[in-house]
Amino acid sequence: MFKSTHQTSEILEALTRGIAVYETLRTYNGKPFAISEHYRRLCKSLGYLRIEPPTYNEFEKLIYDNLSERIRVVYVYDGRLISYVLQESTENFEVDYVKVDFTTVRRADASSIPPDLKSIGRPDIYLARLTKGDNYDVLLLGSKGQLCEGTFSNVFLVKNNKIVTPSLDSGILDGITRMYVIKFLKEKGYSVEERYVEPYEIFYADEVFLTHTSRGIVPVHQIGTLKTLSTSLSENLAKEFEEYVKCLL
Repeated sequence: MFKSTHQTSEILEALTRGIAVYETLRTYNGKPFAISEHYRRLCKSLGYLRIEPPTYNEFEKLIYDNLSERIRVVYVYDGRLISYVLQESTENFEVDYVKVDFTTVRRADASSIPPDLKSIGRPDIYLARLTKGDNYDVLLLGSKGQLCEGTFSNVFLVKNNKIVTPSLDSGILDGITRMYVIKFLKEKGYSVEERYVEPYEIFYADEVFLTHTSRGIVPVHQIGTLKTLSTSLSENLAKEFEEYVKCLL
């Protein structure tokens, strides 16, 4: 059974009986971006739970029937597979000055919870968000002390015009915006290195930026109370990436 609704109370009620996975999509000029990639990741999340996914046509129809600038699709399994659509607010994302910090909460080890399982209510992500304070996002470390990602974003470091980002084997979500940003940067001629990143490296970076669906590339102005960053390159990349995505649609 597939059901679409905007009623948060119904989602909460369903969650008391089951488990939920989700995908957040963005539209550009009225066209949803990367539907097939979001569908494949949804199928992977449901696969971990041994739940039969919807068909691609059902997923696509759900998106087009509920188009808005940013939407979150939630699938709740409580003996049935029920879909819900939420219009996502961006008021917490669209800020002019972006500050991030490290959280003391560690990213769950991949041997316990797969990094690419996008499930509502993950305890590590939830607990990390409780430490966010006035930060735009907080960065989690992995079980070996490696830099992983934010609670809703991937992270990139710029040093001497070379761009570094934690690799997938660092224990991070395979962000769809992250994937397209890497492709975009390489096409522009930048060297992009995916590898284990030590936390101290962020304090020696020339610039830092985040990536996530709702805003694309997000320049970071400050790391905690210790480091203020330049954002000149990141701001240009953010504008250029918006145009890059529109050209792909």
